[in-house]
Amino acid sequence: MEKITSCAFVYHKAGDVRREEKTIEWGETDLLVKVLASARCGTDKTIFYKGHPKVDQHTPIILGHELVGEIVGVGKQVNALTQGIGYKAGSTLTEDYLDFKEGEKVTVQSRIARYQNGLMLTTDPITILSFFIDGGYSQYMKIPRELIQSGSVMRIPSGISDEEGALVEPAACALESIFNTPHSVGVNSDGTHLFHSGVKQDGLACVIGSGTVSMIYALLCRAKGSREVYLLVRSEQKAAAARNLLGQGFTVYTIPKYDDQPLDQKLAIERDIATALTERTQGHLFDDVISACASPDAQRLMLELYNPVGYAVGACFGGTHALVDQANIDQNHYRMAKTIGTSGCSNRSMEVIIDMLAQKTLSFKGLTAGKRYTFRTDPQEFFTTTEEGLKPVLYAWE
Repeated sequence: MEKITSCAFVYHKAGDVRREEKTIEWGETDLLVKVLASARCGTDKTIFYKGHPKVDQHTPIILGHELVGEIVGVGKQVNALTQGIGYKAGSTLTEDYLDFKEGEKVTVQSRIARYQNGLMLTTDPITILSFFIDGGYSQYMKIPRELIQSGSVMRIPSGISDEEGALVEPAACALESIFNTPHSVGVNSDGTHLFHSGVKQDGLACVIGSGTVSMIYALLCRAKGSREVYLLVRSEQKAAAARNLLGQGFTVYTIPKYDDQPLDQKLAIERDIATALTERTQGHLFDDVISACASPDAQRLMLELYNPVGYAVGACFGGTHALVDQANIDQNHYRMAKTIGTSGCSNRSMEVIIDMLAQKTLSFKGLTAGKRYTFRTDPQEFFTTTEEGLKPVLYAWE
């Protein structure tokens, strides 16, 4: 067993994250990576404020699972870990996959889940990086055999920036929820309904939110077949920033900021927004609506914006769905809407995102905060900042 000392942000309990020196032990069936960039997940922010029952029983622990790292150590027995588990259960891992080299850039799938018929099961995971084992808010991180044997260590090709590499996992979570969106496309000979998985092809999509994940959703909707994508934001400043980052092919639409209004006023404002967008889309409204922000009001608003044959997905940011007041669920009785967690993606979704970035059919350039956070930053600032409205990234070696 080898040891290395690493500076890290160590979580102890809600509100208590400390910058500490931590000894990392790694052995013959592990990889050791130098963490180049680690983006903050909304779940980590929620854990800082509220704690988490699954995390708190494993403290002290290093959070962070949206990362890219450089391999600096390969255990002598890594190439012998040929028996697949989780995503790779029942498979023999290939020599090419197991031939890890120092200097390779990698990212990881953090939830080492069990699978059934190719679909990830969220219950009874094998392990979870930054929940059960130390994660990426650290200079060095051990990648244990469970991540290797499940095919969860993914190489990042040259030409993909560290920031884009750190966004692969959250982008894959967004893609997973898009793939969970079914659109009716007809019936077969016995009357069984047939569905297309993903956004409606050549349809109108609407994303509510202005942050990193919101813009990733918008980019994915366009890449996966939406004819036009609207992005709803709450200020002209955010609108200008979104237009600059997304470029052509997106309609950025400003709605009023009304979270401090009483409920009856909120409902009236949301009806006005729906009326205005109905007119703007010639009565069509949207085939796909995605609420991709931490506003409970946005989850309620999305139910007003999808058309009778459309589909709405409320991306659940840190339990947002539990805070929604007066959502008219009854109006969706014969329609299609759901709230979906953003904390899980399959290995395959991550592979798809990496391929799209490598082929330049997708770019996340500029989608992280401009300020560079380091271990000179107060950990509380890193965990709580909302500056710029974009994901903060920890650069452990600056």
